[in-house]
Amino acid sequence: MTRGKLWPVAFVAVVIATLAGCSDKGVNPFDPLQDPDPPVVTSFSFSGGVATWTTDEPALCVVEYGSARGDYLHYVYESTKIHSTTHRATLLGAEHGEPYLVRVRSVDRAGNEGLDDSAGLPTTIAGVAFDEPTMRLSMIDVGWGLAMVLETPGGTAVQIDAGQLERGDDVVEFLYSHGISYLDYGMLTHHHADHYGGFYADGGVLESIGVGGFIVPDPTYMLETMNTTLIDTLLYYNIDIDTVAQGDNSDNHPSLDWDDTPGFFVDVLAAGLGSQFIEDPAYYPDDLEGNNDSIVLRITYGDVVFMTMADAEFFVEYFILNEYGGPAVRADLMQVGHHGNDDATSELWLDNVDPRIGLISNAMIEAPLEKEVTLQGLRAVEADYFVTDRIFPNTPRDADPSYGHIIAITDGETIEIVLEPHDW
Repeated sequence: MTRGKLWPVAFVAVVIATLAGCSDKGVNPFDPLQDPDPPVVTSFSFSGGVATWTTDEPALCVVEYGSARGDYLHYVYESTKIHSTTHRATLLGAEHGEPYLVRVRSVDRAGNEGLDDSAGLPTTIAGVAFDEPTMRLSMIDVGWGLAMVLETPGGTAVQIDAGQLERGDDVVEFLYSHGISYLDYGMLTHHHADHYGGFYADGGVLESIGVGGFIVPDPTYMLETMNTTLIDTLLYYNIDIDTVAQGDNSDNHPSLDWDDTPGFFVDVLAAGLGSQFIEDPAYYPDDLEGNNDSIVLRITYGDVVFMTMADAEFFVEYFILNEYGGPAVRADLMQVGHHGNDDATSELWLDNVDPRIGLISNAMIEAPLEKEVTLQGLRAVEADYFVTDRIFPNTPRDADPSYGHIIAITDGETIEIVLEPHDW
C-alpha cells in the first residue's frame, strides 16, 4: 500500500484513540455540559518573587495581587497560552517588602472560570522587587484618543501618539511621574487630532519633554495633511521627521534601531496603507483612509510579543495577513485597533493573532467607540481585556466607569498588567 493510502487509516486510528481517552475519563473536558466546574488551585507557593501552583485540570491562569489596603491592581500572566496543570509566573511590579493579597483566576478548556483566594493560598505575600531588564508599554488614559509610551529593556523611550490637544498635560504628567524626562522618539501613527494634539499642545510633549526624532507613516501624503502647527513645532525644536513603511524593522531602518538588547526587535507590519484607497492624489480625505494609514508595530522581547494597532481597521488586518501570513502576526498582547470599534479587530485577525491580553483606549463614557462585539471576540479567543475607562479586567460596558492608566511589563517570559486608577 502506498503512503498516500495509509494516511486515512492513521487518521482514523488517532480519532479512535482520542475518543477512547475521553471515554476512559467519562467527561469531555471541552464540553461545559459535561464539565461544569472551574479548576481547583492547589500547592501554591511564592519564593524569590516567583509564584508556582498547580490546578486539578489543564487551565489558563492569572495571578492577581494587590495591596492589603486597596484593590487588586496587578495581573500576572504565564509565559505561554497553553492549558496546563503546572504553572509558574514572576511578579514583575511588586515593591520590596510590601504586603500583598493574592489570588489565582483560572479558566479550563470548557470555559469554566474560577477565582481562588481560599485557605490554600497564603493570606499575604511579601513583595520582592524585580531588578532585571523589562520592556514596558504604558497606555496613558487620555479619554478621547490614544497615547502610549514604550520603554525598551535598554532604556529607550518612544512616545506612540499623544492624545488630543486638551490632554497634552496629562501625557506629560504621566511621563514625569514615571521618571521619563527625555523621549528618544515620538511617533505619530496617523494624522488624526485625537492622536497628535498632545504633541504640540501648550505644555505638551514637544514643549515639556526633550524628543530626539519624530516618526510618521509612509507612503502617504502625511506631511502635506499633517497639522501645520505640529510641523512648525517640530521644526522649531529642530526635531527631524522620518518615515517608516511596511517591512521596515530594527535591522534595516536606523530610526527603528531602538535597542541592542538581545531578544528585542521591532517590525513595521503596516504604515500608510490608507493610500491604497486614494484614486485622486489631489484629494486625501481625513476619515477612514486616515485610520488605515496607521503604523502597526510588532514588538518582540524574548518570548513575548506586543502589537500596537493604532486605529487600523479591517482593511489593514487583511492586507497584513495577505502579506505575511498568520504565524507572523501572532502576539501575546495587542493594543486593540480603533478604540475597540466594530470596524476593526475582525474574527479572522483575532484567530491569527491569538492574544492573551487586549488593551483598549476608549473615549470615556460620553462618546464610547468600544463595541460589545469586539469584547466578545476577545473573550472568544481566551483573551482578557483592559479598557482605560473600565480598567479592571473584562468589565462590561454597563458597569460604572473606573478610569486609569494601563501598564504592561514583560521580562521576555511573564507579562504583568499594572493598573493606575485616577479620577477625571
